[in-house]
Amino acid sequence: MSFGARSSGILRSVEPTRSERGSAVAEFVMVTTLLVVIAMTLVQLALVLHVRNTLIDAASNGAHYGALANRSAADAQGRTRTLITESLHGGFARDIAVSTTPVGDSQLVTVSVSTRVPLIGLLPNGWDLHVEGEAVRYG
Repeated sequence: MSFGARSSGILRSVEPTRSERGSAVAEFVMVTTLLVVIAMTLVQLALVLHVRNTLIDAASNGAHYGALANRSAADAQGRTRTLITESLHGGFARDIAVSTTPVGDSQLVTVSVSTRVPLIGLLPNGWDLHVEGEAVRYG
Protein backbone atom coordinates (compact mmCIF):
# COMPACT_ATOMS: atom_id res chain seq x y z
CA MET A 1 0.00 0.00 0.00
CA SER A 2 1.50 3.28 -1.05
CA PHE A 3 0.47 6.65 0.24
CA GLY A 4 0.71 9.49 -2.15
CA ALA A 5 -0.06 13.10 -2.68
CA ARG A 6 -2.37 14.34 -5.40
CA SER A 7 -1.00 17.24 -7.35
CA SER A 8 -2.87 18.51 -10.39
CA GLY A 9 -4.51 15.19 -10.97
CA ILE A 10 -1.27 13.10 -10.87
CA LEU A 11 -0.60 10.67 -8.05
CA ARG A 12 3.02 10.92 -6.83
CA SER A 13 4.78 8.58 -4.46
CA VAL A 14 5.93 10.03 -1.10
CA GLU A 15 8.28 7.15 -0.47
CA PRO A 16 11.97 8.03 -0.78
CA THR A 17 13.62 7.08 -4.01
CA ARG A 18 16.35 4.50 -4.10
CA SER A 19 19.11 7.16 -4.08
CA GLU A 20 17.71 8.85 -0.94
CA ARG A 21 17.51 5.75 1.27
CA GLY A 22 19.79 5.96 4.33
CA SER A 23 20.33 9.70 3.97
CA ALA A 24 18.48 10.42 7.24
CA VAL A 25 21.08 8.45 9.20
CA ALA A 26 23.94 10.28 7.52
CA GLU A 27 22.29 13.66 8.11
CA PHE A 28 21.69 12.78 11.75
CA VAL A 29 25.34 11.86 12.26
CA MET A 30 26.59 15.05 10.59
CA VAL A 31 24.24 17.35 12.49
CA THR A 32 24.88 15.61 15.82
CA THR A 33 28.65 15.83 15.32
CA LEU A 34 28.40 19.54 14.57
CA LEU A 35 26.24 20.15 17.65
CA VAL A 36 28.63 18.21 19.90
CA VAL A 37 31.62 20.20 18.60
CA ILE A 38 29.78 23.49 19.21
CA ALA A 39 28.75 22.41 22.72
CA MET A 40 32.29 21.30 23.62
CA THR A 41 33.69 24.58 22.29
CA LEU A 42 31.30 26.55 24.51
CA VAL A 43 32.23 24.43 27.54
CA GLN A 44 35.94 25.00 26.85
CA LEU A 45 35.38 28.76 26.45
CA ALA A 46 33.59 28.83 29.80
CA LEU A 47 36.51 26.93 31.36
CA VAL A 48 39.06 29.39 29.94
CA LEU A 49 37.07 32.33 31.29
CA HIS A 50 36.80 30.62 34.68
CA VAL A 51 40.57 30.12 34.83
CA ARG A 52 41.24 33.72 33.78
CA ASN A 53 38.84 35.16 36.35
CA THR A 54 40.19 32.91 39.10
CA LEU A 55 43.78 33.97 38.33
CA ILE A 56 42.82 37.65 38.37
CA ASP A 57 41.07 37.20 41.72
CA ALA A 58 44.02 35.29 43.20
CA ALA A 59 46.50 37.96 42.04
CA SER A 60 44.35 40.75 43.47
CA ASN A 61 43.83 38.93 46.74
CA GLY A 62 47.56 38.20 47.00
CA ALA A 63 48.38 41.87 46.36
CA HIS A 64 45.92 42.97 49.05
CA TYR A 65 47.39 40.44 51.46
CA GLY A 66 50.92 41.63 50.70
CA ALA A 67 49.88 45.26 51.20
CA LEU A 68 49.00 44.70 54.84
CA ALA A 69 51.27 46.47 57.33
CA ASN A 70 53.05 43.37 58.64
CA ARG A 71 53.31 41.43 55.35
CA SER A 72 56.07 41.13 52.75
CA ALA A 73 56.33 40.37 49.04
CA ALA A 74 56.98 36.72 49.88
CA ASP A 75 53.70 36.62 51.81
CA ALA A 76 51.84 38.02 48.78
CA GLN A 77 53.45 35.43 46.51
CA GLY A 78 52.66 32.59 48.90
CA ARG A 79 49.05 33.68 49.31
CA THR A 80 48.59 33.91 45.53
CA ARG A 81 50.19 30.49 44.99
CA THR A 82 47.98 28.91 47.66
CA LEU A 83 44.79 30.39 46.20
CA ILE A 84 45.64 29.27 42.66
CA THR A 85 46.67 25.78 43.75
CA GLU A 86 43.55 25.26 45.84
CA SER A 87 41.20 26.73 43.24
CA LEU A 88 42.59 25.31 40.00
CA HIS A 89 45.67 23.21 39.34
CA GLY A 90 49.20 23.61 40.71
CA GLY A 91 50.54 24.06 37.18
CA PHE A 92 48.90 27.48 36.94
CA ALA A 93 50.94 28.79 39.90
CA ARG A 94 54.45 28.31 38.46
CA ASP A 95 55.31 31.89 37.51
CA ILE A 96 54.25 34.41 40.16
CA ALA A 97 56.16 37.68 40.56
CA VAL A 98 55.67 40.40 43.15
CA SER A 99 56.98 43.94 42.84
CA THR A 100 56.61 47.08 44.91
CA THR A 101 56.72 50.57 43.48
CA PRO A 102 56.85 53.76 45.56
CA VAL A 103 53.92 56.10 44.90
CA GLY A 104 54.24 59.28 46.97
CA ASP A 105 54.20 58.25 50.64
CA SER A 106 52.73 54.84 49.81
CA GLN A 107 53.82 51.71 47.96
CA LEU A 108 52.02 49.92 45.15
CA VAL A 109 52.18 46.14 45.50
CA THR A 110 51.78 44.36 42.15
CA VAL A 111 51.33 40.60 41.85
CA SER A 112 51.83 39.21 38.32
CA VAL A 113 50.82 35.72 37.29
CA SER A 114 51.98 34.29 33.96
CA THR A 115 50.71 30.91 32.88
CA ARG A 116 49.20 29.04 29.98
CA VAL A 117 45.46 28.95 29.30
CA PRO A 118 43.89 25.48 29.24
CA LEU A 119 43.36 24.25 25.71
CA ILE A 120 41.92 20.86 26.65
CA GLY A 121 40.45 20.33 30.08
CA LEU A 122 42.07 21.99 33.09
CA LEU A 123 45.68 21.32 32.11
CA PRO A 124 47.85 24.42 31.47
CA ASN A 125 48.70 23.49 27.87
CA GLY A 126 47.27 26.29 25.68
CA TRP A 127 48.45 29.81 24.95
CA ASP A 128 50.12 32.34 27.29
CA LEU A 129 48.11 34.41 29.75
CA HIS A 130 49.39 37.24 31.96
CA VAL A 131 47.26 38.80 34.72
CA GLU A 132 48.06 41.31 37.45
CA GLY A 133 46.58 42.40 40.75
CA GLU A 134 47.49 45.62 42.53
CA ALA A 135 47.02 47.07 45.99
CA VAL A 136 48.34 50.14 47.83
CA ARG A 137 50.29 49.83 51.07
CA TYR A 138 49.83 53.00 53.11
CA GLY A 139 52.29 54.32 55.65
